[in-house]
Amino acid sequence: MLLSRHRAITRVSLAALSFTIVIAFSQQDPIQAAPEQVSLLPESLLPQNVGIAVATDDTVTLAFDAAMDPVSVESALQVLPEQKVELSWNEDHTALTVAPERLWRADERYLVVVADSSATAAGDVLRSARRFSFTTETAPAVTDFRVRLASADLPASADIPANADLLATDVVVSDSPSVRSLDAGTQPAEDAASLPPTRTIDEVSATSSISISFTDEMDTADVEAHFAISPEVAGDLTWTGGDLVFTPTERLEPAVRYTISLVGSHDGAGNALGGKGNFSFIVQRGAQLITTAPKLGASDVEPATVEMWFSSPMDVDATNEAFSLTDSSSGALVGGRLNWNEERTQLIFSPDQAFAGGRAFDVVLAAGARDADGNPVETSWTFTSKASLGGGARSTTSTRTAPMLGAPAPSDSLVGYALNQINAARAAYGFAPLWLDAGMTAAATAHAWDQVSYGYYSHTSRNGASLYGRLAAAGVAFSMASENQCHYYGMSVTDTLNWCHGAFMSEPYPGLWNHIANVLNPRWNRVGVGIGDNGSHVVITWDFAP
Repeated sequence: MLLSRHRAITRVSLAALSFTIVIAFSQQDPIQAAPEQVSLLPESLLPQNVGIAVATDDTVTLAFDAAMDPVSVESALQVLPEQKVELSWNEDHTALTVAPERLWRADERYLVVVADSSATAAGDVLRSARRFSFTTETAPAVTDFRVRLASADLPASADIPANADLLATDVVVSDSPSVRSLDAGTQPAEDAASLPPTRTIDEVSATSSISISFTDEMDTADVEAHFAISPEVAGDLTWTGGDLVFTPTERLEPAVRYTISLVGSHDGAGNALGGKGNFSFIVQRGAQLITTAPKLGASDVEPATVEMWFSSPMDVDATNEAFSLTDSSSGALVGGRLNWNEERTQLIFSPDQAFAGGRAFDVVLAAGARDADGNPVETSWTFTSKASLGGGARSTTSTRTAPMLGAPAPSDSLVGYALNQINAARAAYGFAPLWLDAGMTAAATAHAWDQVSYGYYSHTSRNGASLYGRLAAAGVAFSMASENQCHYYGMSVTDTLNWCHGAFMSEPYPGLWNHIANVLNPRWNRVGVGIGDNGSHVVITWDFAP
């Protein structure tokens, strides 16, 4: 019974609770009790994409799922970044077209927001804001910046002997297009010492024009108005196939950094130039005189030639015209010949006669001398010769008419041919023939090839060795010795031998340590001949000894 009564009470209590809940519901407002309103448009965390690479003068369209109330939408619309726009609708008000009042910004991502205060044509409000996005086309940019480079600088150590002030006698002939020279040496002392556009563009020519290319067709007048060069340079602007070309009407200054600016320029559609809008370049420094032989201001020297090395290629013709060498003691110009190396960085002046002893000489490159890029190179320097030059193989006989020289006997080798040339000349003058010394030939050959291989021309080796040092190193026994040298660009070895021998034998005889004096010296009874030939340059060395 107790259990039965308990169940009855439970049922009554549940009924009372149920009744209470029903009464509570029945007292709710009728509108609140109605089903909840469904959103007209689905929500999205990401904006809806309505365009990629949109032209800056183009429009974008925002589509809606229902006809909208234009006034509420337009008042609730926001463009980011902020920009003035023009709005227009289709007939049923389901699509809104957004156009820039002028141009969209290039390379920009836009966000268009329609706030949740917007309503449909039926009066239903948006549950949440609508977001749309689009990107615009890339800005016009510079694709190429071109200038003309000058010749590369000569390395400071190239082709310059460490002992350039000790070069021996040279006699040079320039006969375009080939270059010929010969060299006669003095007899060395027996105790001579025996010792090799993301970076700034540089090296730009001083006469360079500047050409600039673009990705798009540019507003030419606008680009020209915004063009600037600093430091300021007078010049003309022209267009070639869409490229802007600036041509200076005056030379650019050597070693100066110039900056070109196009910032603020626009293309034909009015888009501002994007990317890098300014560019720099450095004009190559003009050629410098970097060393001389003899040294600047040298005194008590015995030069055979005067040589000048420059930091970059020179204008050979203009510099030859501007060169002069004067005996300052008498004021007389010294006659001679000028020769240049293939790189046009080394000038060699060979006097017609040996420099007089105990004299001061002035070397001048006057106005008009210039490098290959047209930069002026004016300089002057002096040296003083030793009071007594040379010595040795002076003939005790008076000068006499040269006899007819017989043709050299044929030979199976070039060295043999050179020996036959010497002996044919000695026979014509009544002197005994020389014999070919293998050790002396080895020393002469090594020296000739060293000069060809390392681009110098001197009686002194790269390591400082003199003729005596080279012969001693080769194991040659001797009491005295002398040396002739000759070199030629662009001719065969045989032709070089013929030319050099002819030049030797055309010198006055007897002579004071000139080439013919070495060839005909009655004290000599042996010779070594060395030939170096790299295909374009021939160097020949003759070593003589008793």
